[in-house]
Amino acid sequence: MADKVTELAESVFARETKRRPEAQWIQQQAERLAQTRGISGRGETDRLIFEKMYARTPAQKDTVKIRYWRTGRHLPTSREEALLFTRALEMGQKETLYFLQACMEKSDTIFEEPPVPEDGQSALYRKRTALMEKMISEYIAQVPPARIIQLNIPYERLAMYARHLYCMDAVCATALYGKGKRNLKTHFSSVNYESEFLRIRKLLGEIPRRAMLRHIFLLGIPYLNRRLIDERLEGLGYLPLTEGHSGTRGELLDDLVIGFLGLYEEACAGQEPLVCRGWLFDRLYALDCYLRDVGKEEYRFLYFRSLASMMSDGEE
Repeated sequence: MADKVTELAESVFARETKRRPEAQWIQQQAERLAQTRGISGRGETDRLIFEKMYARTPAQKDTVKIRYWRTGRHLPTSREEALLFTRALEMGQKETLYFLQACMEKSDTIFEEPPVPEDGQSALYRKRTALMEKMISEYIAQVPPARIIQLNIPYERLAMYARHLYCMDAVCATALYGKGKRNLKTHFSSVNYESEFLRIRKLLGEIPRRAMLRHIFLLGIPYLNRRLIDERLEGLGYLPLTEGHSGTRGELLDDLVIGFLGLYEEACAGQEPLVCRGWLFDRLYALDCYLRDVGKEEYRFLYFRSLASMMSDGEE
């Protein structure tokens, strides 16, 4: 089955294109604006976009970033500039949502802090944080009893160990496990991830789609399927898994995840949860090792930078 996982990854790599389809869509939006305004030159289009964004005449160097954004070669770094860009391109609500979710890989809404009850976003925030808490509660409920005993965690305090268990699962699903499996129990600390885990748990600040996909995936083990992941991505304001969607680095991560879920369903239909859990971690580890070895870091969606620092000796 490890060979099937490798074959899946190679088939996804073969479908990569030099240019993101989302980049082509952005350029089409700019061409539509130019046609509407009767503009024939690209330079004039860039100047118009800049003027509409910043309400001033641009210097020559000012339009360089606009050209990169218009062609999809780069993207605005902040949500504020992204929204200014969509307004300058005269995008409608549907197009703006697509730009945020598909092109930028962001959620439809950002919460810098929990909104007060009078805030119009309060109900949405409560709904989404309730979904996140449901995911974490279900995750805690499916921890195998043998693992709780092995880690010497008092059962009545299990919920307090959600972050630690999550990070340990992330290690076991990545190439880090090969280096640290012998000392994972005694030389592992997730305290450095405390603030980040809490921020994502509270849905505060800009949380990339990739990070949210990782959370949904790990918190869903072993009861994973595409429908569950899509429902939770959409419920939290993100683009659901979409065939052919490319990430900001051109990676077809959605295709890889969709294909992996297909292999999982094929192998584990009707199996006991512990068997499915074992299959998942075995194949996720093999996949991450392969992606690391072939230099496809952009596909390692379960690996994150601070993970290696949680272990005593880090990654090879």
